[in-house]
Amino acid sequence: MNTLANALNTAIGRRDKLLKVTNALRLVNGTGDGLDGLLIDRYHKHFQIQVLKGHWHQQMDEICKSLASSLPVEYLIVKTRQGLEIRQEILAGTDPETIVSEYGIKFKVNLNDGLNCGLFLDMRHNRRMVGEFAKARKVLNCFSYTCAFGVHARAQGACEVINTDISRKVLERGKINYQLNDMTPSPGEFVKVDSVSYLQRALKKNNKFDVIILDPPSFARYDEGVFQVKRDMPELIDLSVRVLNGGGALWVSTNYSETSYTDLEKMLADHLNGRRVAQIQRVRQDEDFTLSNSFKESYLVGLWVKFL
Repeated sequence: MNTLANALNTAIGRRDKLLKVTNALRLVNGTGDGLDGLLIDRYHKHFQIQVLKGHWHQQMDEICKSLASSLPVEYLIVKTRQGLEIRQEILAGTDPETIVSEYGIKFKVNLNDGLNCGLFLDMRHNRRMVGEFAKARKVLNCFSYTCAFGVHARAQGACEVINTDISRKVLERGKINYQLNDMTPSPGEFVKVDSVSYLQRALKKNNKFDVIILDPPSFARYDEGVFQVKRDMPELIDLSVRVLNGGGALWVSTNYSETSYTDLEKMLADHLNGRRVAQIQRVRQDEDFTLSNSFKESYLVGLWVKFL
């Protein structure tokens, strides 16, 4: 067996234990698996290859052959970043949509939908942790995307969940995820709004929550302007702390590689508004993201903050 096939098989085998809890995982994490510039994600029988360095295109036939020899490949797509554009090439299959499962919870993904196909694989254990804490609690899921945190919270028995996002499209996909898990949403459970504005209104109305989830994009445009993590995260934290109930918890994270744990901790310390903290836990990507935070394409810093 050649060196590339060996490296791929080693990376895939390293993640076998995760198959006990999910069929959606990262199989190859670039530098973390000794394959710099190559990312491979599995979504059940659908597979996505991201090429960050062009030389991998010359070995694509070999990569595909190695995957097909050991895995049930029904759909395979290769994505190449070209500046702000993503070039996609479908190498196998016709239907980009499939249903995946993590911890028994179902999610629908579409591999043709840009780089982010509906489920952030690196947040798997974080969704589980926040969901377990959410039992019998009121949850605000800001920047909800397809509502995966909200689905986990509901599955673990949260008494109320509100998912906010500026995109109607992703909220509709969130509703599909609820349906897949036989969840009937309450009125107002999906709110198309920028999350900063929602928090501001919640503060004015004294509408408080037991759990608040902040996992914003690094950069996003919306009707009122532009959101930037580096500039706007402090206000997000400030507003969230103000609308948290006593004994509540704040999840805050970012994949913006210029923000460190120390940066997040300072933002929190500067905006406690007199609140006392019981525990601060640093959180990161799940274990299939090997050597997380050592290179830009695999980066996540987060804090799980419990208040008195």
